[in-house]
Amino acid sequence: MEILEIVSEFTFQIPPFALPEVIPEVIPQQKLQLGDWVRWRQVPNGDFGCIIGVIYTHSASCIATGLHYLVLLDENSPSRRITSYDFAFEEDIERLNESPLA
Repeated sequence: MEILEIVSEFTFQIPPFALPEVIPEVIPQQKLQLGDWVRWRQVPNGDFGCIIGVIYTHSASCIATGLHYLVLLDENSPSRRITSYDFAFEEDIERLNESPLA
């Protein structure tokens, strides 16, 4: 199933974010790409899914500014029963070698 087909099946509810007070002249180079499968690496049995967006923003849930990846959680991801999407900082996730759906 294509990423766009998967995304179109869900109601799109983006987690909270806010614009940074100061926008830098140079935005950091992203290390992960759209379509990459990732997992949260700092928690045991963490969530996992596919990157479907990336923004440079200030997090509304914590005092942090930087690249945020919008991740469509896999249907088998632990938090999927309460949300379909989540934002992640680059430092909090790592690329998986292949899709867990494969």
